[in-house]
Amino acid sequence: MKNDRIAINWFVDFDKEEQWINEMSKKGWRFWHTNGVIYRFKKCEPGEFIYQIDFDEKQREGGEDYVVFRSSCGDIFVHQCKHKIYWKRKCVDGEFEAENNVAAKLRLTNKAFNFHLNSFIGLTIIAAIAYLILMPLGRYLPENGVTSWLTDFSCGLTYGIILSQMVIILPVLRKLRKKMNQMVEQIF
Repeated sequence: MKNDRIAINWFVDFDKEEQWINEMSKKGWRFWHTNGVIYRFKKCEPGEFIYQIDFDEKQREGGEDYVVFRSSCGDIFVHQCKHKIYWKRKCVDGEFEAENNVAAKLRLTNKAFNFHLNSFIGLTIIAAIAYLILMPLGRYLPENGVTSWLTDFSCGLTYGIILSQMVIILPVLRKLRKKMNQMVEQIF
């Protein structure tokens, strides 16, 4: 029987990520590390731990003091990935207190939205260059193997970028915008 498990998952919604990690714990997998896409688990008793994702804020003074404080409350520091801090506690110690962390989640969601929006804009510029410069260049130069390849390459690049934007980036931007609107409604 394997004692380690690797799962690949990618979350736009932090609440769903926390819920998924807790579901894995109920199945007997203790979370211990992630890079944001690859999650690592070790075997444990089913439902032994519950998890919470907290957010590292720049204005929080004394980050180590915060870890010491949370540890004194019975929480166990698991891992930090970028701005997310993962905590666990034994189920017998009770649930985590409901912490109103909406403002920190909103800042992090806004950061993710801006990253994906900048990716969308950058890819649009690359597609425009490929379509408006490389394709005509390949068509109007004397015909040989390179110009034919240049035309095919620019056409494929343009269509590939547009397809990836429609299939991947636009749905992510919609989900992030929806999540941001929900959090703004919670704040106000």
